[in-house]
Amino acid sequence: MKKNLGQLLIEKGLINENILGEALQRQVIFGGRLGTNLLEMGAVSEENLLKVLAFQCSIPYAESHLFKEIPKNVLNSIPREFISKYRIIPVALEGHRVTMAMADPQNLDMVDEVAFQTNLVIQPVIATEARIVEALERYYGIRREARYIAVSDKVADEQQRIAHQEQPGPEEAPSSPTLDESEPLELTDADVEPFDPYDVEDINEPLFNIQNRDEVAQTVIRAGLRFMDDVYMFIIKGDKALGWMSGGSAKPIVDFGSLSVPIDRVNVLADIKESRRLERFDGVEIFESNTWIKELSLKVPKEVVICPLLMKKHMVSALLGFSFKSHISDDEASFLVRVMQKASVAFEILIMKSRIVML
Repeated sequence: MKKNLGQLLIEKGLINENILGEALQRQVIFGGRLGTNLLEMGAVSEENLLKVLAFQCSIPYAESHLFKEIPKNVLNSIPREFISKYRIIPVALEGHRVTMAMADPQNLDMVDEVAFQTNLVIQPVIATEARIVEALERYYGIRREARYIAVSDKVADEQQRIAHQEQPGPEEAPSSPTLDESEPLELTDADVEPFDPYDVEDINEPLFNIQNRDEVAQTVIRAGLRFMDDVYMFIIKGDKALGWMSGGSAKPIVDFGSLSVPIDRVNVLADIKESRRLERFDGVEIFESNTWIKELSLKVPKEVVICPLLMKKHMVSALLGFSFKSHISDDEASFLVRVMQKASVAFEILIMKSRIVML
C-alpha cells in the first residue's frame, strides 16, 4: 500500500506527529497542499520535501535552478490555456521532448491531454506547489483566483422574502405522497410554515456534508446573503487578511484573489482580531477610514458588518458584509455569529478527517 506524505516524512525523521497535526490544521484553514504548509512553517526544507515526494511518486523532482531563467521558447512550448488550467510549468525543451514541472505528476490524464494537443513528448517532474505558483506569476502573470458566488435566483428570492417578511408561496410546500392528484390543493397561510431567516437549522446539513474548506465559505456566504447584499470571506494568515471567496450582487472591483490587507493598528481588522466579536459600522465612516474596504465597491453601503471566525480563540477567517438598503438587526447579527460558530466546528471536522486519512 502506498504511504502518504505525512507518514513518509515521519518515517524519515523529518517531522513528528505534532508538526504533522499542525500542518494538517493549517492546510484545512489556509488551503494548499500539505507540503506547502510544512514549507511555510519552516518544518522541512524544499529539497528534503522534494526528495520524499519524488520517492513517493517514483518521478524525478525539478531542481530549483530550472526555474531561475526559463527561455521564452520553453515557456511558449505549452499553450497558455493548459498552463493556466493545469498550473504546470515547462522548464526545459529538447527537440520534441519538454520537461514539465507539476505538483501532481501522477495525473496521467492531464499529461496525455497536453501531449496529444501539442504533439510533444511530456517528461513530468515533481515540483512544490509554492515553486509553481511563484513561476506562474513571474512568467505568465497568472495569479491565484478567488472564487465568486453570484446571487442565484433562490438566494435573491430569499432576500426579497426577508425584506418584505413574506412567506413561501404554496408551490414551495412539499407535496404529500398520499394526496390524490385529482383533488385540488388549497393552502391557507396557516398551512404553510413561515420562513424564518434567523433559523440556523438549514445551515446544519451543508456543514455536516462538507468536503473541503471552500464549501465552508460557500455556506457562510449564502447565509450572509440572506440579509446583506455583498459578502466577502477573508483568511487571516499571520498579520495579513487574504481574499478568499465572495458573493453577492456584484463582483469585487479589485482582484480579490490577490488582495492582501495588513492587519495593523490603523486597520479595523486589528480591533476585530482583538475583540473577537461581530462589529457593525456606518458605511460612509468605515469607507473613509479603511481604503481597502472602499476598494471593494463603487457604491457606499449603509452599513458594513465584520464577523470573525474563531478557532481556539484565534481569528482564522473573517466575514465582511455590505448592506446597501438598511442596517442589519440584532437578530441578524446573532444569526451570523451562530453561523460562524458552526463554520468553526466544520473546520474542526475537516481537520479530524485529514488526520484520519494520515493514520
